[in-house]
Amino acid sequence: MDEKVIFQYLREGSREALAMLWEAHSGHVLNLAFRMLKNRDEAEDILMDVFVQVPKAIQGFRGQSAIATWLYRLTVNACLMKLRGDKRHRELEEEHLDVIVESALGKEESSDENFDPELLEMGLNALQAETRSMLWLKDAEDLDVKDLAEIYKMPEGTIKARLSRARTFVRNYLNERKTNFKKGA
Repeated sequence: MDEKVIFQYLREGSREALAMLWEAHSGHVLNLAFRMLKNRDEAEDILMDVFVQVPKAIQGFRGQSAIATWLYRLTVNACLMKLRGDKRHRELEEEHLDVIVESALGKEESSDENFDPELLEMGLNALQAETRSMLWLKDAEDLDVKDLAEIYKMPEGTIKARLSRARTFVRNYLNERKTNFKKGA
């Protein structure tokens, strides 16, 4: 069914439209929540919270972005609230680290046999949760900057700057530790 039709039915309170939305997007919402929180139970709670919010939140949705982008925004907000409330920092899922490594270091350095994925995780964990999630959505989920601007409610230039700073931070973090390791060896 067309997104505009689903959107209209959701606004009218259709349970069938909500079920269709669940079918199409619950897996993506769960994955994003898990990648931000690194806890399956908490991610499932966020998934439920997001879909419980949909009938009320859809009234404020203007339809200027894709429903998936809007759901990502709801998910990111819910996860950030959870992280702020818990005051915990989480790591990104390891399966997508190679994409983020290539983004931060370049293809040549990321394939270096001396590369330490644990060190990368430490570098990513040093980033704020919002920045980690932004980097993950851009590099692992391949969202464009326009979608990220909608999700994070920031100008595209701000998104680009944050991504650039995050990549630079991770690259410097890895290079600094690699240099210190070689000196100590």
